Formats: sequence, C-alpha cells, structure tokens
Amino acid sequence: MTVRVGTLAVIAASLLLLPGAQAPAALAGPARATPADGVPTFGNVFMIIGENTTYGQVTKNTAPYLVNDFKPGAAWFTTYFALTHNSTANYVGLTSGQYTRCEQVDNPPSKCHQHIDNLFTLLDRAGSTWTEWMESATGPCDVVDSGSDALLNEYRVKHNPAVYYGNVQGQGGHFSATEPSRECLKNVIPAGSTAPNDTSALDAALASGSVARFNLIIPNMCEDGHDACQPRGPHQGKIRQFDEFLQREVPKIQASPAFTSSSVILIVYDECDCEGLHGDPFYGGGQVVLAIQSGLANPGTYSGLLNHYSTLRMLQDGLGVSGTYLANAATAAPIDMIWK
Repeated sequence: MTVRVGTLAVIAASLLLLPGAQAPAALAGPARATPADGVPTFGNVFMIIGENTTYGQVTKNTAPYLVNDFKPGAAWFTTYFALTHNSTANYVGLTSGQYTRCEQVDNPPSKCHQHIDNLFTLLDRAGSTWTEWMESATGPCDVVDSGSDALLNEYRVKHNPAVYYGNVQGQGGHFSATEPSRECLKNVIPAGSTAPNDTSALDAALASGSVARFNLIIPNMCEDGHDACQPRGPHQGKIRQFDEFLQREVPKIQASPAFTSSSVILIVYDECDCEGLHGDPFYGGGQVVLAIQSGLANPGTYSGLLNHYSTLRMLQDGLGVSGTYLANAATAAPIDMIWK
C-alpha cells in the first residue's frame, strides 16, 4: 500500500474535527512486520458488520449497548478507517484485500464477480470452517435481493461478499446465478427465516455450540443500521437499530459453548455516514468504529492509523492463514498492539 504524506496530513486534520476523535499516535508508512505480527491463535471468530455510521456518531445515547456495555471490555480503535464508498467495496475489501470499480458502485455479483483468493478460500485450503450468516436471505447462497423494510426483512446481496467470488459461489469456480456450488450452499446461509428480524438459525447454532471457526454475521437492512425502520423510524435513529441487534445477539455469542477464552468478537462498520476522502482508495470510506473483545486482547483505547485491510491481515494471522497475505493486507498496518 502506498500512502502519500499529503493524504495522511488530511486524515490527521480531519480527525481533530470529529467528536470524540483522537489524532493517530503515528502516521507511519506501510508496516514491515513479519507474518503473524504477534497475533495469537484465535478460537472461534464472530465478526458483525454494521452500516453507514461515522465514528463520532457512536455515543452512549445513540448506541448505549456498544458504548456502555461492550466497549469497556474491548479494544476500541479511535483512528480506524473504511476504504471507500460504497458498501460492496468495503465488504469485498475486508475479505479479499482489494475491490474493483464495479463493486465500488454496488453492482450485483452477476456483474462484479472475481476469481481471486479471499479469506473464505484460504480457510477452505487450511481445512478450517466458515459460515456467512445472512439475516433475511431467502435461502442458502442467495444472490437476489428480497424483502422490504416494511416487513423488517430486507436482504441485499451487496452486503454478502462471499457470493462476489466465483471460486466460492459457482460450480467449477465460475459464478452462476442458477447453479451455485456446494460450498456456497453449505456456508452462505440464512440467519433465520424471512420473518421480521429473524435470527433463529444463528441463535440455535450458538445455543448448541455448532458454529464454524469463522462466522461473518450480516444483519438485514433494518438491523444493520442502513435504513430507518419501524418501530424506531428516523426520529430514534438508524444507529440504535444496529445497537439493539448487538444487544440481542452478542450475549448469545458470549453464552455459547463455542465461545471460549480464545474466541474473538469483532464489531466494525462498513463505511462512514459522511463524505470521506474522495479518491483515496485506503481511507476514503471515512472514520468508523472497530471494537474487538476477546480473552486474548487487552481492553482499552488504541490509536494508530488502521483500515479494513489491517483487519483482514489480523484475521489471516489469528486464523492461521497468513502464509501469503491477501492483496493490500500484505502492506497494511498490523493490529499487533492489543494482544496479551
């Protein structure tokens, strides 16, 4: 990753204008850390992605569970950035270390599929397991939008990164809207039914401890904070909707037999509700929250310039698939400062 000094100066200046933000401790160039970065071996990982929320918008009033309950036991990052606008590019960047212009404008996988290595294929090769839990999807490997905000079950494929990889989604490694691979049918599954805000399948798996090593949990368009849905609506805020999803689901993760002292819960937002830095491919999505809770990590507030590629690098390290870092994860600043 090549980061211009001018870009870093703009980021530093912009941070000082955001409520509750701190300037980065060091605006360094690409990290030169050796593979593994001192990241310990993770147990089961649970990554939950929220939508379109700027760092300064997350407060004890707008997101009381995240700030008052989750943050005190978490590593909380004050200078963490999304890659770009819009959503799909950030989801794909988080799982493959790169994105294309087609994904940046939120085109569907029928137009944007790539045949490249990604976190899912690396886990497959390592003999590890993974699941994408897609709330309100109509079935496994769902590549078609469905539902509505009015019914509290709006599913949008643009938030489903696995189906953008032909070597995950399609048979023989080729994307197919009508003939998905067995891998996709097995691993990219609904979190519940299409009933309002239903996560019954995920909840049952958590209760029994029958979950994968890596779990990517994607709420529907109401519960991820993207849209303003009833009963809260616009006056009580989209941010609260995602916070209430976390308040409901995170304790179920923590109470699961699958959750041990080496497990990791990672909460991150895809992009800010702001302009970001147009034209910057690494920090252009604006400042967002990243919070990591684990028995392996020291709770506290951390600075230092990081982005979604840093998170991917950390996941590769912790999940034991960092022999070759994926695309821009290879030169991303490592998340190596929080571990015990």
